Amino acid sequence: MFKHIIFWSEFPEQTDWNYLNRLLMKLKLNIEVYVAVKSKKEFEDIKNKVKSKYVKLSVWPVLDKEKGYWFSGFTEKKDIDKLKQFKGYDIKIDLEPPLPKWTYRNHRIIFFAIKQIFRKGKNSAYLEKVIYDMAKTSKVETVVNQIQIIANEFPLARWYLERQGMFIELKGKNMIKNIMCYTSFAGRFFRPLLRIYMKYYMGKAVERYNGNVMFSIGLIGPGILQNEKTYRDINQFKQDLDMANESGVEKVAIYSIEGLLKRDKPEKWLRLVKNYLEKN
Repeated sequence: MFKHIIFWSEFPEQTDWNYLNRLLMKLKLNIEVYVAVKSKKEFEDIKNKVKSKYVKLSVWPVLDKEKGYWFSGFTEKKDIDKLKQFKGYDIKIDLEPPLPKWTYRNHRIIFFAIKQIFRKGKNSAYLEKVIYDMAKTSKVETVVNQIQIIANEFPLARWYLERQGMFIELKGKNMIKNIMCYTSFAGRFFRPLLRIYMKYYMGKAVERYNGNVMFSIGLIGPGILQNEKTYRDINQFKQDLDMANESGVEKVAIYSIEGLLKRDKPEKWLRLVKNYLEKN
């Protein structure tokens, strides 16, 4: 069982918040949702729109696509500075290479990752400084396991991530590392092999970070790349929940709430989530 489960919402404008509220009310389930926004005002507008005691909203900052969308050592300093407007908020900082301009395909992303080995993020140190400054000034919550600043990264070698400014060493109890362990990308044939690697990585990370780590699973619905592979059915979702549970994971993030609401019988998916929570 997990101590905490949260959801990502990359497209909050596609989320039927009223429908979600009705489902949560029926299940008596409280959730936390990190919504992708480009500004503090955008986030506050969403908060004013979502009137539900069952939903706690937190911040997932993103940039314009032409600016790279995600944050890394390749992000310009003036764009990294946009993170500062969210001081004092619960925040997920998505550390990924700049959004590619080509249409996503698995073979392309593999070649892209290899190409990135030979590139170094020039602003990695600056990004790290901004994140640590935000951690120092952020108010540590006493609710939801004191999660405040989530540093999101890939399940890859540290040297590779550090070189590109996509790795943050944890400092303080209000920082937590989130590792993306999405298995749907691999497709029907390679997914079982990827799940073996992800389960191994999860177990090692749990030992290394001693509770200051969480893991993203999915995808229930497509993301910004638009044509990513998603779960074929709820059984694949359950397999990944089991994978995390068997690895000793305490905290899980799920991509995504809008994707879940668009699936057949979304209440069934939410009920499954509730069944994995320690207190429900």
